[in-house]
Amino acid sequence: MSTMARKSSPRQKQPTLADLRRQVFALATVTSTKELKRANEDLRHLDFRFKASWSSALTVLQQAAAAYPDWDTNPPEEYRELFTEIDQAAAAYSASIDQGLKLSAQLRHAADDLEALSGELLEEAEELKAIEQASRKQRRARSLN
Repeated sequence: MSTMARKSSPRQKQPTLADLRRQVFALATVTSTKELKRANEDLRHLDFRFKASWSSALTVLQQAAAAYPDWDTNPPEEYRELFTEIDQAAAAYSASIDQGLKLSAQLRHAADDLEALSGELLEEAEELKAIEQASRKQRRARSLN
C-alpha cells in the first residue's frame, strides 16, 4: 500500500456557540434568550441549550435582516395606506405643535405687555397719591389760615 499524504481540505471553521450567540444577540439587539424569544415569535420554539438552535436563529435573523430593506422600500399596499395615514397624522400633529408654540409666544408677549402696563399704572397711581396728599396739605393749610 502506498502511503499518500492526504491533502487537508480547506474546511470552513464552524463558529463556536459563543460566536453564534453573540451574532444572534447583535442582530436581534437583545441581551438574553428571554428577550430574543419575546422579540421574535419565529424563535420561541427553539431550545437555546443547543448549538443547532443558535444556528437556526442566526439564519432566521439574517434572512429577516436581508428582507427588511426590500420591504422598507416596497411595502405591501395595506401598509402603504397605514404609513400614509401615520405620515398625515404626524404632519397634523407637527402643525398643531407649531401653532401651539406660536400661541404660547403670543401669550408671553401679551403677558409682558400687561406687566409693563401694570408697572406704568402703578407709577401713575403713586404719582396721583402724591398729588392727592399735596392737595390735602394745601387744603389744611388754607383752612388754618
